Amino acid sequence: MKSYFTLEEVRKHNEKEDCWIIIKNMIYNVTEFLSIHPGGGSIIMTVAGEDATEYFNELHRAEILEEIGQKYMIGELSLAKL
Repeated sequence: MKSYFTLEEVRKHNEKEDCWIIIKNMIYNVTEFLSIHPGGGSIIMTVAGEDATEYFNELHRAEILEEIGQKYMIGELSLAKL
């Protein structure tokens, strides 16, 4: 079963101890990844709880989501209007 989260839910996860980001409408819990990110965890923290797609696309190959991202993917951004 796929999990869906609203932007408001994602925004609550903006701390070093609880960090989610959005890339291409998919939600990633990168809390454990912060300490091993090659560019450092602080760069991720600048987009914690937000859509990081633009930043990601500027700095990474698209394949990196398949190679590494799958481990951290927890759901999808809900685009439904309530």
